[in-house]
Amino acid sequence: MGKKKFNFIMILGLVLTLAFSMAACKNDQAKKYIPQPGPVQPSPEVAKYKSEPTISLYRTATGKTEQIKLENYIKGVVAAEIGSNYPAEALKAQAIVARTMTLALMEYEGGTRSKHGTDASDNHTEFQAYDEKKVTDAISSAVDATRGQVLTYQGKFVYALFHSLSKDKTASIQEGFPKLQDKAGAYIVPVSTNGIAKAPEKYKNWTVKIPQSTIKSIMGAKAGDLHDIKISQVGPSGRALTITAGQASIPASDLREKVGFDKLYSTILSGVKAEGNNIVFTGDGWGHGCGMEQWGAFAMAQGGSNARQIVEHYFPNTTWTQLYQ
Repeated sequence: MGKKKFNFIMILGLVLTLAFSMAACKNDQAKKYIPQPGPVQPSPEVAKYKSEPTISLYRTATGKTEQIKLENYIKGVVAAEIGSNYPAEALKAQAIVARTMTLALMEYEGGTRSKHGTDASDNHTEFQAYDEKKVTDAISSAVDATRGQVLTYQGKFVYALFHSLSKDKTASIQEGFPKLQDKAGAYIVPVSTNGIAKAPEKYKNWTVKIPQSTIKSIMGAKAGDLHDIKISQVGPSGRALTITAGQASIPASDLREKVGFDKLYSTILSGVKAEGNNIVFTGDGWGHGCGMEQWGAFAMAQGGSNARQIVEHYFPNTTWTQLYQ
């Protein structure tokens, strides 16, 4: 994702141990989740933010805790997660998404309090990437222009997931984070996207070779010699849902996590096969596929969409909300 293409998945290690029931995934099913007519009152954890909060940030390099205003923190997140080489409206969209996800993780998952006693950490494997040294005037302007803006669903903060690149559709929550279906299945649904037209070639039609021994250690003895490894189930956006070999099967999202997000780039797989001492994966894209596609935001911004239109496209049924001025 930007300069940290895969880090956002890692912060969800904070929540992946939670188990939730099934929720609908298909884009046309999303209409079932539209709130009842009439204004929705913000939940207490949303309503309490009447002014900009100060949050505690664990600094990995020093082991110290820093108190930082939320808007300044978001500038460092946007700088680390996407950089400044995007159109202004895409930067603004990233700011809204990062602000929303920060507050969702703090309020619903405890931030990094259990590990460091803080709201957040600058370690991308624990929370979100953060680098105040990379903040530019363009990034500062984008964050300032969206000050206090978040997305909510039925009065609660949205799990505002984002990733680098899909193909022609973003992923359902089932395809990316099945254990979050009950919390985010209402708005993390496949939507059309066209970021691949703008993205670097290295994100397209890639081939990745992973040692058979690695895959066998992940799938277990029941996988046999892996000669028949295949994609056995695909999801609503066409991503691999399940990989099978022998008598073993594994969710594709779990396999990607165990192989390494920086090694198996995506579950948009066009092929999986045994070849010599390797398992060869062919595919497209980068990241888990859920929520806002950063290169798609780039394309929408170039096409004239503003930040609000971008985030509302990638998070249907959510409500743009001004927390504070």
